[in-house]
Amino acid sequence: MAGYWVGIILLALVIDPVSGLEVYAKSEMIAENGTDVRLSCTFKPNQIVRSTLTVYWSFRPETGRKDGHIFYYTEGNSYAIPGSQFHDRITWDGNVNKNDVSIIINNITFKDNGTYTCNVFNPPDFSKTGAEIHLSVVEQGSLPNFGGIIPAVVIGAIAGLLLIVGIVYFVKRKIEDQRNAYIGPVENVLPTEQPLRSSAMSVMEDSMNHSSVGPLQDVRIFRPVKKMIFFCVTDQKNFTGLNKHLFMWIILSIVSA
Repeated sequence: MAGYWVGIILLALVIDPVSGLEVYAKSEMIAENGTDVRLSCTFKPNQIVRSTLTVYWSFRPETGRKDGHIFYYTEGNSYAIPGSQFHDRITWDGNVNKNDVSIIINNITFKDNGTYTCNVFNPPDFSKTGAEIHLSVVEQGSLPNFGGIIPAVVIGAIAGLLLIVGIVYFVKRKIEDQRNAYIGPVENVLPTEQPLRSSAMSVMEDSMNHSSVGPLQDVRIFRPVKKMIFFCVTDQKNFTGLNKHLFMWIILSIVSA
């Protein structure tokens, strides 16, 4: 059965090597001796994925020996090629419905150093060349362990962000408190006081215009008083308690005159 499908694939490549189907894989991988390695491979078809889709993997060792088929998948079934060094350590880990044709090699050894090639055929859609993965096997413990570093970095980043947010909030509150302390007396003035100021201003101006005081006295006395009254009424920021008392004193002086 295996020889039949391999023959069909090779015949298809010779007769009509269509390059429409594209195959993708990571070009370089490093694994520790004795671990399980997933060789990831995906494809992009130009035709509808059929039940006859066939995948085969080949291996070329570092010693320079020719490629040899080690695994193939077809019609929902997967097979490890008998007699290869992987025949009892290789399993299917793909999903053709998601265009995934990956495999897993268990208990990797130094003899597994080399280049792995993934080929996909979806008649009449074929890949002219497969995707290659160069695997380097190293001693256990020689690869850096990022398991504890990454959580520490994430926690540190979150803590730093919270600290920045806290500082910004504190500064903003401080500025708002200072602003409220500065404009508080103005904001506490009741809205009904504004019409009273306008009415009082009109009454005082009318009294001054009809006063029996002579022209010279009006110029020297009442004009500065009118300016002072206008300043006290219209200057919102400086209309404090002292100005209110002065304003009332001027009104009483005019009324009793």
